[in-house]
Amino acid sequence: MIVAFGIGLAVGVVGMGVWLWVRAYRMRQFLAYLRDSLDALASGTYRMRMYEHEGKGFLQPIADSFNRMADHVDGEIDILSGERDVLQHILHNMNTGIIYINRSGHVEMVNESAQLMFRKPLEQWTHRQHWTLFRNYNLGAAIDNALLFGAPWQSELHIRENQTAMVRLVPILSKTKSSGAAETAYDVLMLCNDVSEFRRLERMRSEFVANVSHELKTPIAAIRGFAETLLDDDIPRQTRQKFLRTIYDESNRMSALVSDLLELSRLEAEEHRVQLVAVDLPGIVHRALDRLQSVAEERQIVMRVESLPDVAVWADDDMLLQVFLNLMSNAIHYSQQGGVVSVRCEILVDRVKVHVVDTGIGIGEEHLGRVFERFYRVNRDRSRASGGTGLGLSIVKHIVTALGGEVGVKSEIGKGSDFWFTLSRLDSQLPDESEFSIV
Repeated sequence: MIVAFGIGLAVGVVGMGVWLWVRAYRMRQFLAYLRDSLDALASGTYRMRMYEHEGKGFLQPIADSFNRMADHVDGEIDILSGERDVLQHILHNMNTGIIYINRSGHVEMVNESAQLMFRKPLEQWTHRQHWTLFRNYNLGAAIDNALLFGAPWQSELHIRENQTAMVRLVPILSKTKSSGAAETAYDVLMLCNDVSEFRRLERMRSEFVANVSHELKTPIAAIRGFAETLLDDDIPRQTRQKFLRTIYDESNRMSALVSDLLELSRLEAEEHRVQLVAVDLPGIVHRALDRLQSVAEERQIVMRVESLPDVAVWADDDMLLQVFLNLMSNAIHYSQQGGVVSVRCEILVDRVKVHVVDTGIGIGEEHLGRVFERFYRVNRDRSRASGGTGLGLSIVKHIVTALGGEVGVKSEIGKGSDFWFTLSRLDSQLPDESEFSIV
């Protein structure tokens, strides 16, 4: 009995040992499986889940907890990824240039607007020190000051000729720890807005006010001076008449200037509300010729139409008439006695190109790019003598642009000028291919 009991006890102990070893083995397998799953999750495999496999120890409650955690992490990562994609889409489609500089002074992120603004591709930005990218001492010092002390900064930066940006530095408290100890450090968000157009408009407004003031000052001074003289009763009648004529002429000049200013203001206000209709081009040309014929005859200028096909254009008849009156009047006043002013028309594929050509004094090449600017005069004395305000060609350009066309000039000193503009054609039948002009 004792022997049998001993053998049974020994067998039981051995069996218990085997069972414990098997359980420990399976536990090691499960722990190894859990470790591998956690490593996979930590490495970015957020779809990782624990499933029971044959030959592996498996503790269902722990596996369920891991899977719930993995589901939560996976869901949060999806949300964060979606938000990141939206943020990147917004950043890279903003007109504002955005540059993110980390606490060490290296560029971590730059959007497309900043790349275009500074003319540097992405490869020249990433992980580069800011002082190698911006060769501006004040900007570099401001970035360093923001990185070290969290000091915001804002100023205009001249990037290149005709391009200016408003730069704003926004310090962001960095959460990075150094050597295990917390320390105050900042990243910097650099915002760049192109203000070149605003500055150009400000300059234009300032120049416009200065020009208007100058243009009004001369006739006002003349009127005041002659009026003060006329207050004296001892002025001879002939001199009095001469002074009154001068006052009358100067007042007409001011009236013309104010009228042109009002016309420009009206055109700017109604630029996007122009009602375009079919307009008979030959009819408009002959109306302009009739109005200016007496002026041309007085100056002994020959006016003629060289080529004017029967064609309709998409325009506004009053505005188009104003274009012809301004161009033809200019041509008359800048031509010598016995000169010729002619109008001709080219039929293009889908447009009409109209030329107003004179045999006058011509325009120097250095002036051609500016003749359509407000108050710009090639010959100031001659322009004032003819009663010009310096706004006629500016009105022409404004009208033609509002009608969807283009305007330009070719000229040579002593040989005359060719002012041209284009408008859309509306006639239903296109000319033969042999009649097309390509420009």
